[in-house]
Amino acid sequence: MSKFTYYRNLILAAVCVALGISISYVQLTQKNGGFPYKEELVSRDGYIDWVQEYDYGIRFAFVDDNYNFNYPSKSNGQSIVYDSLFNSKGKRVEVLFEPRESTKPIYTTKEFHDVFEVKIEQNVIRSYAESEKTWKSDNLLMPFILVLFLIGGPYIWWKTKKEYKNA
Repeated sequence: MSKFTYYRNLILAAVCVALGISISYVQLTQKNGGFPYKEELVSRDGYIDWVQEYDYGIRFAFVDDNYNFNYPSKSNGQSIVYDSLFNSKGKRVEVLFEPRESTKPIYTTKEFHDVFEVKIEQNVIRSYAESEKTWKSDNLLMPFILVLFLIGGPYIWWKTKKEYKNA
């Protein structure tokens, strides 16, 4: 085993352990699985000005409103939300969104607030409970990833040390 391979493997092992510790910290300190509580969300309503579908969600805005919204793909149900918003001309749309946190793509000056519930004229298109359920189910893999890093890192370290000593 060359010195380059030896140090590369040791660095990989250290990175695995660091990622495992970081993921553990996030999992242990995160409130409600990273999903905002309904009480923290704000309701806003209006008429749809524009709708844009993209890989990671659906972006839209209300007429004469400063807020831009993003329905994240992690909440699932993108096709029904997009179709409903696109066909909602002249109908009042109400959303529950996170007012304190926003995202801003590097190619635009617009800030987008994540939406967790969509209603069109009192018809629930995507409920808070549905969004929460799919959001949290997405996080079910995290314990397995955590174990992979926390066991894999020390294993790589041990195996590298053993092979280097025997070489």
